[in-house]
Amino acid sequence: ASRMMSLSIRCGLTKESSFGLYAYCYCLGCMLQDIDEGYHWIKVTRLMLERFNATELCPKLKLVQYSFLIYMKEPLQSVTNVLFHCREDIMMVGDVEYAILSAHFHCQFAVLTGASLSNAEKECDSLSKEMVRLKQTQSILENASIHHMVLQLIGSDKDPFAIPGITYKDEDEVLDHLESSGNVVFANSIYIHRVVTACFFRRYEYAADMIEKYHSEVGKGSLVLSAVMYAFFEGLVAFRMARSRPNDE
Repeated sequence: ASRMMSLSIRCGLTKESSFGLYAYCYCLGCMLQDIDEGYHWIKVTRLMLERFNATELCPKLKLVQYSFLIYMKEPLQSVTNVLFHCREDIMMVGDVEYAILSAHFHCQFAVLTGASLSNAEKECDSLSKEMVRLKQTQSILENASIHHMVLQLIGSDKDPFAIPGITYKDEDEVLDHLESSGNVVFANSIYIHRVVTACFFRRYEYAADMIEKYHSEVGKGSLVLSAVMYAFFEGLVAFRMARSRPNDE
């Protein structure tokens, strides 16, 4: 990010400079947690694309902006709506990879904002099949994990990992692989899915175990949204467990 912006300052701005500035914004917001400053410069990236009339890059840049930073400042419902339309806009410019990525993030945010679980299940299932069909499987395990959480919440025994070309038989195998390979961000997502499901079914002791595992193994690599969700559920679990104890304790 710093090199791209240094080249842009030295040689002049181009439409591609907007992605270098976005990368800088991501570092500010997600790594240094200076969300306000990152959000400020995100708006500058939009102006840069408008300045160069780079309409073919707008949907792709909008995807990464909303998926990784803007959701920290704007309502998740509005972010989810933007991502829904972003997929079609990206497909119109012929970028299948980013169109599928947009659909993946839409599924994730839709579940978090209280969308109909039956609709979310259909969307996750359809997306997994489309990923296989278009040979865009880079996010298929993440989608399967979200799908698994939704299936548990609606009481279905359907197997979301029964996907052609996928060698993992269940989520436990996926998690073991992620932890051994150091993929902290995805492992963190699985833990938060388990915490959400455990709290829904009032399995607070199991939720507490998952939160403890998050703190001990993957917490340092979590993104801002995940950290906020863990803080919320950690407080909820502590409150519910305290309420369930006998009064003399």
